[in-house]
Amino acid sequence: MRTFTFKKFDTKALDPKVPKDEIKNSERWIGFFLGPALVATLYAGVGGSYLNSFYTDVLHLSALGGGLFLTLMPIISKILDAITNIIMGRIVDNTRSRQGKARPWILVSGPLMMVTATMLFLVPASNTAVQAAWIVCSYNLYFCVSYTIYNLSNVLTLPLSTRDNKKRDTLAISQSMGINIIPGVILAVVYPSFVLPYVGVDQNRWIRVMAVIALLSVIGTLLQYFFTRERVTEELQESGTEEAEANTVSLKDQVRGCLSSKYWVMVIVVLILYNFYNNVSVNSMLYYANWVVGTYNDGKTLSLLNIIGQAMLGPGILIMWPLVKKFGKQKLYIGGGILAVIGGVMGMVMGKSLSMALVALTLRSIGTLPITYVTLSVLADALDHVEWKNGFRCDGFSSSVYSIVITVCVGLGMGFLNLGLALTGYVAPASDGSWVAQSESVQNFLLFGTFGIPAIGMAIITVIFFLFDLEKKLPQIHADIQKKEGLDVVEEETEEVTENQE
Repeated sequence: MRTFTFKKFDTKALDPKVPKDEIKNSERWIGFFLGPALVATLYAGVGGSYLNSFYTDVLHLSALGGGLFLTLMPIISKILDAITNIIMGRIVDNTRSRQGKARPWILVSGPLMMVTATMLFLVPASNTAVQAAWIVCSYNLYFCVSYTIYNLSNVLTLPLSTRDNKKRDTLAISQSMGINIIPGVILAVVYPSFVLPYVGVDQNRWIRVMAVIALLSVIGTLLQYFFTRERVTEELQESGTEEAEANTVSLKDQVRGCLSSKYWVMVIVVLILYNFYNNVSVNSMLYYANWVVGTYNDGKTLSLLNIIGQAMLGPGILIMWPLVKKFGKQKLYIGGGILAVIGGVMGMVMGKSLSMALVALTLRSIGTLPITYVTLSVLADALDHVEWKNGFRCDGFSSSVYSIVITVCVGLGMGFLNLGLALTGYVAPASDGSWVAQSESVQNFLLFGTFGIPAIGMAIITVIFFLFDLEKKLPQIHADIQKKEGLDVVEEETEEVTENQE
């Protein structure tokens, strides 16, 4: 594959605004927190339950094709998405510029996301065939093209920022905070309390609100571009190994290299489970609030579930870094996983009571703190292990896989929910906003989607982390990599790692 050179980026005006030799607060809080947070606010709005609610309750498409259209469309589109992710991963791997290989694409993605996200809601008032065609096109343009370009590049900002494991952990927590806290407040509190009662089933109001949110993607990508830096890429450029990797490491070699690391495989499996159950739960939550423990768009039930049920996600970040340093990532994942499973089972059994649902969600949110805030750091650790085993990095391919996981799970989560709604007999509100209560089977399905699927997913993830012992081997792995590149070795406590251990 040919090398992509961004000559227009070879200018000081587009240089990062953060220093090369140290990570300052501006990089942590603007580049890794605020920038991704603004983009995530848009993605959560269109990738979560609100887009699906727009399709079912505003456009009344839940019964189209006997319910198969909204079930299969997001799933089938991920075949194309997988292809575009692999292509984009190779493009990023073969991109060369003064600014690195991932950051230029972050800047490119902003305007594309703004336009395509707005198109999702500009569905013409026509027959269902025309509407279905528009939805297929706009859905794929956003998820398979625009967001793929951004997400692949965004994932790489962390592993390419530094090799210092402690600094990378702090950046990972900041990035995870941004992705979860700001979108959480806006979309889990502001949206159900004020926006949903305002937009109702009026498409024009949906368009106006989403256009404003889409604008945030441009601002977010600008902040993320200028306040992050690819120090690992610069290191490879200085050592002369970057061009060699681009010319010799094929996609087939990268696949083999990644699969040779059991830790990389474990992280990918965890990401698949987490993103699938989280998308099912997020998509189900709005319907659960409307039809099981509250009334349709009442402006308070969903807000209450999110405020109290996820209250620990905010203050929890303040204790995550001290806990990581004290106990390590593996122990936190195991302990948190057990607590999350308990919360999920409690919600499944007693979730028709609002008070018990709040208790169950609180337990689950505490238990998922590690997977919410530390997983990107664990992926970066696994990429270092891949490099140590194979002698080359697999950033672009790994980012492709990560992006595929995220987008495919969005489709699977939406398809799973829509299939369940169709099979259990969901009745959408009328065009005038009137509605009828849902059947017992619909309510039980929404309980399973909100609590049952997450409990099963976290149980499997907990078992995986019983076997995940990479953390104690990282200092020696980093020392070995730096010796191979002829760089000064960062002094860390090391434990000898041998090939037969892996």
